[in-house]
Amino acid sequence: MNHSDVKSELTPAYSIVPLPHGRHSVRSEAHGETFHPQVGPEVEARCVYFHPMRIEERIKSSRKPLCLWDIGLGSAGNAINLIREHEHIKGGIELHSFDASLAPLKFALGHSELLGYMCGFESLVEQLIQEKVIQFQWGQLEVCWHLHLGDLREGYPDDSISSTCPEAVLYDPYSPAKNPELWSLKAFQTIREKLKAPCTLATYSRSTSVRVAMLCAGFFVGKGGEVGEKEETTVAATHPELVEPLLDALWLRKVMHSTNAEPITHLPHKRSFVRPSTWSKLIQHPQFEQYSFAHDLPVRH
Repeated sequence: MNHSDVKSELTPAYSIVPLPHGRHSVRSEAHGETFHPQVGPEVEARCVYFHPMRIEERIKSSRKPLCLWDIGLGSAGNAINLIREHEHIKGGIELHSFDASLAPLKFALGHSELLGYMCGFESLVEQLIQEKVIQFQWGQLEVCWHLHLGDLREGYPDDSISSTCPEAVLYDPYSPAKNPELWSLKAFQTIREKLKAPCTLATYSRSTSVRVAMLCAGFFVGKGGEVGEKEETTVAATHPELVEPLLDALWLRKVMHSTNAEPITHLPHKRSFVRPSTWSKLIQHPQFEQYSFAHDLPVRH
């Protein structure tokens, strides 16, 4: 056994880290990233995902359970807080959680008291791990929770695609620096192609490259909620009326000067100005076709 093997065995894959205001979260030592940093999973889930996508309003108004995709289950911070946040609603949700590994979920399960949000959900999470699909009532909310295991860089599991039509997507993979494939143009094109009903997608990233990728994939894109040190996050949708406010002419001008505007298409990816071909697609998008000035701007490359 060499030194690197010894080090990997001795170094824990995950750890519990303290956050401000007495909160705690899970950290992936392998990726060097903390889940829901700064504000913790409860606040981040509310500010980044639930409020910008108007989840409460949509559960109340839906005649059937609202179908949500939870991409990047991790330690189940988003999923569990989704249920807790809306337990007072007499309605239902169909929640599909995706991840390549159960390791962070099992780690969180072993530290439920310290994490807080997991308390009371231990038996349900254990059942989900074993059975992959569970149905239960939490407060007034009816929940059908599905677990899909697999590396999404290789595609979505067939069982998740054939039977579901998501209306909201909680997009929470590791960062573009650590997991670039899931922030690529192809990744967002794949999701967009699967959406048959009006749908929103929210994420913590506000990267210009990521937003350009979403737009080129066919989404309408806008500013998401403020959380922690981030002044804004990102919300995308199949229809413009689902996003408020949409990215506008001011953002489009900023794209021209950004050194991180070109979407990820190949690995390794090198940050760069937007290419002329990408810019052409961008200004032809229905979101920006009203801005005639964009056709006259010089493209840096």
